[in-house]
Amino acid sequence: MPNVIVTKIDEDAGPLQAQLAVRAHQQTIDRSRDGQWLALRALRDGSPVVAPWHQALVFEGLVFCITVGAFSTGIAGGGATAPISAVRPQFTVAMPTGQSMLPIHVGMQVQVEVIVADNDEAEALLAADRTQAVTTGTATEETIFSMRTDHRVGSSATARSAYSGDTPALTIDIELDRVFLNADVQGTAATALWTPLKLDYSPAVAPVLVGPATLLGFFGGTNTKSGFAQVVWAELPTSAFT
Repeated sequence: MPNVIVTKIDEDAGPLQAQLAVRAHQQTIDRSRDGQWLALRALRDGSPVVAPWHQALVFEGLVFCITVGAFSTGIAGGGATAPISAVRPQFTVAMPTGQSMLPIHVGMQVQVEVIVADNDEAEALLAADRTQAVTTGTATEETIFSMRTDHRVGSSATARSAYSGDTPALTIDIELDRVFLNADVQGTAATALWTPLKLDYSPAVAPVLVGPATLLGFFGGTNTKSGFAQVVWAELPTSAFT
């Protein structure tokens, strides 16, 4: 007997009506190799069991990540004259022509220092340059890991962090997320502390950055700030979308 059947076709009820039926597989799960036919899995009330698309891409080995900062040591944030500098990002993930990325999760945690004066600022910004893959400028090359730890297929991206010099011209085309703090001290500034500054970007609908394009991360403050970042993205040939 097949595990998925169509039943209850009733011509007398007007237009043809069909009901899909599936055998329950709640405790006895069949797992096999790629390329083999398997029954559709359902719970005992008939609800089909499906894996989120992002998770299926992890199984396939197409989701990658980098971490910026190591253990308890963050990287420096901000530019020479501003809380953040548009030409000195804290990290970049650049996609070449022919490849596209979907940002799945970006976390940034900024280690803010003691407030010095009113109107001190601390902020973090996640953005995208949608026209070029930024791979130049003095920075640290980041190791890209697959989110499936046994997978040997490498990423096509170039990931870099801790830019210590200005990059060639980049364009902030899209601002995807931002957090911002502004100091207003009632009393002695040097004894006041910031609240935690954290950016957590996990979009319900992820943008598709079609290469050449670059995901850009910035954080910093009026006073030098350091911080960390975790970047997770799915990567597919652009032909999958066009």
